[in-house]
Amino acid sequence: MAEQTTVNRDAAIKQQLLTPQGLLEQFNLPPKVIAFMRRHQRSIWTAVVVVVVSFVTISGYTTYQELQETKAASALDAALVAQKDRKHLLEKVTQEYGGYAAGRWAKIELANLYVQEEQRGKAIALLEELNDTLSPDMPLKPLVLSRLAGLCEAENQTDRAISFYTQLSGNEWFAAEAYRALGRLYEQNGKKEEAVAMYEKYLEMSGVQGGQEKADPIRELIQSRLGQLKK
Repeated sequence: MAEQTTVNRDAAIKQQLLTPQGLLEQFNLPPKVIAFMRRHQRSIWTAVVVVVVSFVTISGYTTYQELQETKAASALDAALVAQKDRKHLLEKVTQEYGGYAAGRWAKIELANLYVQEEQRGKAIALLEELNDTLSPDMPLKPLVLSRLAGLCEAENQTDRAISFYTQLSGNEWFAAEAYRALGRLYEQNGKKEEAVAMYEKYLEMSGVQGGQEKADPIRELIQSRLGQLKK
């Protein structure tokens, strides 16, 4: 009887050794985990495939973006150093790489060329198009707003200039100059109260902290204008 039991046990062990184990068993995972994974293996593999494909896609897109940035920068450099057809080359950069940093700088350079050619209207339109694509925290935003405001002021488009200067005043680094410009525009248009308010904001923001103010001809001029407006 004991001999029969031994034979049965040996047969069971032999059967176990001969039975091929799956990959999950080789990882010594708990039986319940193995059962769960096998029961839901299709869903698990689908999720794995989605993750892998997403990773490959993102990696490929990042590489493509970097390549495009490099090509855009090279195209901008070529346009800036060109002795002939500079405007045409800059226009080409804005058309092909408008969404990249080099493309944005190309628009600014192209706008400067338009101004030199006395085509301020085209410069304003191009900078407005660029401004609409810039978020408030982008370094180019205040530079473009300042340029737009100045061009509109030169073209006697006072309301638009005021609008751009008002937007510019939201940037702490440009706020003082924006308030001074707003004060000047309001004064020129006979809006004394608005001019006074803007000039006062300019003086407040441009003051030197610590009580040791240096001679500043611009501040002195604004103080003089305030005195005239308050009479």
